[in-house]
Amino acid sequence: MKRDFFSRFGGGVGHALFPVDEAAEWIKEEFPREQDSWRRFKRVVYALYLRQLQRQLKGEYAGFVWLLVEPLIMIILFTLMHTVIRGSSSSSYDIIVFMGSGMVPFFLFRTILTSSLRVFKQNRPLYHYPQIKPFDAFIANAFFESSLYAVVTLILLLLAFLIGVDIIPQNFDGVMVGILWLILFGMSWGLLLGVLGHFYEVIIKFVSFLSLPLLILSAVFFPLDTLPPVARKWLLYNPLVHFMEWIHGSYLATLDTRYVDFSYMFEWTVIPLFLGLWLYNKSERKFIDS
Repeated sequence: MKRDFFSRFGGGVGHALFPVDEAAEWIKEEFPREQDSWRRFKRVVYALYLRQLQRQLKGEYAGFVWLLVEPLIMIILFTLMHTVIRGSSSSSYDIIVFMGSGMVPFFLFRTILTSSLRVFKQNRPLYHYPQIKPFDAFIANAFFESSLYAVVTLILLLLAFLIGVDIIPQNFDGVMVGILWLILFGMSWGLLLGVLGHFYEVIIKFVSFLSLPLLILSAVFFPLDTLPPVARKWLLYNPLVHFMEWIHGSYLATLDTRYVDFSYMFEWTVIPLFLGLWLYNKSERKFIDS
């Protein structure tokens, strides 16, 4: 049955006609193979995505419900704490929108990161299919988690709209680019730590332990302007703070993005991405054989 499921997504090698010269002959030999490889990659990722979706729809509803309930509880909790401590009119921005625009992206990043740590081991039985690579499972997992949070976000936005909250962002493009970049950031670190965690279990435990401290130290529920300069200086070493400041500042007109360092974010995204790809390339055979 599994073979029938995945056979739907296989593809053959294409053919093309080119002028007869040395370069064209090389293209004629190599491009169809690359084209077929890309087609294989897309179809396998799609199949793995459907596999995760099917598993979710078959009874693992509790996981999806928790994806919705966790940020909702945190938004309500920290909104109440802010209201009790500082008063309902102490901020120049809508505190519910501020909490929501920080909580949901953070939990999206955390979910992509933590789910990537075990994705190589969880899909190990599928690697005996020659068309399935561990990296395919990693990409499918990132797409799946992102799509789940897209649904969660839409539901939360609908709830906010129903209670009369202004959910229109000041800079929609900035919010979307910030979230998409945050997804790539989570995938970069998920790939690097997932490869290392496959061989060193302590890394997975350590990253799971860091989840709560990251929530507190990533400017998710407070703007950097409210902190003393010394605390602000140290928090800016955390790249997640830059993402949160960017998304918050893009969503709310009364906040700005002056503390965001895009080159710093770029470095913390690209370096682990290339390290992760390099380590994966060196270790792929071990993932399949282990």
